[in-house]
Amino acid sequence: MTRILDVARLHTVAWVNQIAWPWGIMASSLAINILIFASIDEAAPGKTSTGGLSSIYVVAAIGAAVSISQMFPFALGMSVTRRTFYLATTLVTIVQAVVYGVLLYLLNLVEGVTDGFGIQLHFFRVPYVDVSNGLLQVAVYAVPFLFLNFLAIFTAVWFVRFGTNGLFTVIVATILALGLLAALVTWQGWWGDIWHWLSTQHQASLLVGWPALVAAVAALGGLAGIRRANA
Repeated sequence: MTRILDVARLHTVAWVNQIAWPWGIMASSLAINILIFASIDEAAPGKTSTGGLSSIYVVAAIGAAVSISQMFPFALGMSVTRRTFYLATTLVTIVQAVVYGVLLYLLNLVEGVTDGFGIQLHFFRVPYVDVSNGLLQVAVYAVPFLFLNFLAIFTAVWFVRFGTNGLFTVIVATILALGLLAALVTWQGWWGDIWHWLSTQHQASLLVGWPALVAAVAALGGLAGIRRANA
């Protein structure tokens, strides 16, 4: 465990990608949204929901992928085993998600106390994503980080393992699989059943449960892939 903690500290080298850029871009998005919605005419009350919060998730996922491509060769050069490096990366990813989830929840509270920063803006309290339970709210914010970051890490591991051709092969295969699946669902007329199933799912299932399951599968896939990856 000590060795994993030591290797986890390697990721502090990439703090700009993992901390500065995600929060900096989200802060910029928040500032822009405040300026835009503050200038909107009051004839459109309640139209102050925005998807700007998604920026921090996208940038964090990019940072996670970049950290693999940058830190993995460095770690191997320091005689760190692939398994130790991946477990350290997993630890950093989980801690990051929890900390970010707590911070976003605190910002959620600030938005509530200030009545949407004085303009009833819904930046952190996005409809459906905003829940009444504090612990569940932290999970709702944290799990999507795990979901996207582990998918990004898996993609980065696949790229390191198989190169550009391997990465594009997966992309093409994924597009074909999703396209064929959509065609099958349309042919069988299953869309109504799918939407009904989704509408009956609890918020915790759609926002926490299923994304966490996919994140776990991606994490295990990344562990399997990195064992044969070369720097």
